[in-house]
Amino acid sequence: MNQNTIRFLLLSFLLVPLFSGCFPFRDSDKSLNKLMEKKDISFDINYLEKYSLRWLWYENQDKDAPILLFIHGAPGSSSAFLPYIQEDTLRKQFSILIIDRLGYGYSDYGNYQPIPDQYKAIDALVKEVRENREVFTIGHSFGATIAGYTAIQDPDWLTGTIMIAPALDPDQEKYLWFGKLALYKSTRWMVSKSLRVAADEKYSHEEELRTFVTSWDQINSPILHIHGDKDGLVPYGNVKFSEDKIPEKWLEIKTIKGEGHLIPFTEKELMVNEILQFVGQ
Repeated sequence: MNQNTIRFLLLSFLLVPLFSGCFPFRDSDKSLNKLMEKKDISFDINYLEKYSLRWLWYENQDKDAPILLFIHGAPGSSSAFLPYIQEDTLRKQFSILIIDRLGYGYSDYGNYQPIPDQYKAIDALVKEVRENREVFTIGHSFGATIAGYTAIQDPDWLTGTIMIAPALDPDQEKYLWFGKLALYKSTRWMVSKSLRVAADEKYSHEEELRTFVTSWDQINSPILHIHGDKDGLVPYGNVKFSEDKIPEKWLEIKTIKGEGHLIPFTEKELMVNEILQFVGQ
């Protein structure tokens, strides 16, 4: 056994507590109910049985209020966007819908689903709750990729799309060594189901992106692409991809100077303002 293999195995075992089921990246219904009680806020926890899709729903008293649909990245769950469903500024103006993407949270947990299947589940859910209201999708990372794919499909319910740090360009897919822990049979057992799904998603992402790489010109609604110029996970070069592929009349680019990949969480106030500005256009 060579030195590199030994180092890899030692580091793998040291990282087991971090990557194991102790960090499943999700909150149970019970935990969410406790959060609502503690914060004195309310939202509904629902399931779309056909797709085993869990979704959180805050409905504005104004039945004509637009819907904000949040789509998380990988690994993750609806928990990633809980600060937004608690945000008074948004609750006053919108209904808010947050999903556990298929394979994550409590939506068919542990089973990877490709982008078209993710879209089908989202499309079915929105059609169930929309009631002719405007719908804006807001996706982060791989969730932003799905938001972009949704825009390509151009469903009649979609009004606009915000993609935050989206992975769009198959030629710029970035692979991290620790992702392989979830791929190898000898180490896959070490990581949580959420990380296994994230790895399965990551290592099929480039091929999936190529299946619709020539379809971005089909977009027919406003797109806001937000990206940090110091993003170490999804390269800033994806901005150039958007500029080259998405029709200019629909595309707006916002560069966040000095920021990395986790903009929705490090710059929440800024993101709320971007949402308000985009929807208000």
